[in-house]
Amino acid sequence: KDFMEIQPVNERKDLFINTLLPIAFIENLKILDDRKKILDWWDQSNGETYLREFWPNWLFNLSDKYNYEGSNVGELLMRVDIVPLSITLAQAAIESGWGTSRYLREGNALYGQYTYDKETGIQPRDRDKGKKFFVKKFLNLSESTQSYLKNINTHNAYRKLRQERGKLRMNGESLTGLSLAKYLENYSERKGEYVKDLIQIIRTN
Repeated sequence: KDFMEIQPVNERKDLFINTLLPIAFIENLKILDDRKKILDWWDQSNGETYLREFWPNWLFNLSDKYNYEGSNVGELLMRVDIVPLSITLAQAAIESGWGTSRYLREGNALYGQYTYDKETGIQPRDRDKGKKFFVKKFLNLSESTQSYLKNINTHNAYRKLRQERGKLRMNGESLTGLSLAKYLENYSERKGEYVKDLIQIIRTN
């Protein structure tokens, strides 16, 4: 509750990063567990392509978890992958004002995700007339981070990021925030300016 009173600001930023870092790390590990399970099954089946109705139940459930309705395991794997910690932390910093936003204080909303359900959201004070969106509330920071990662991994707005991430995987290259940040321009109406801010925060922090 006294987070806003912590001075100097750099100390507050360090606390924000050190609080969120293990949460984001653990949520990424859960995704890697899902990914490994799929890859192990695919290896055992010698890369055979099976129609969806012949998938094991756990794989069917995983595909539902990642909002995938097709039968291509390779395409599913494009969704079941991590978001670099630097991106996760930088986006949380931007969207929550380094932990100072009303949405974070009132609803554990780290990433400014929208909802149209009044019961599960917080109404923005400066929302334009005629707009009906709310900022989605969460029980805790882990739930907020889970929802953010699922958003990046499933929403059509971030398809190019997932494609580039897949290429990096295929080439055996590291997944870094700086290599993927430019594909997040659809996260904000500020587009290119948002990406510039994101890259700047990653580089300086």
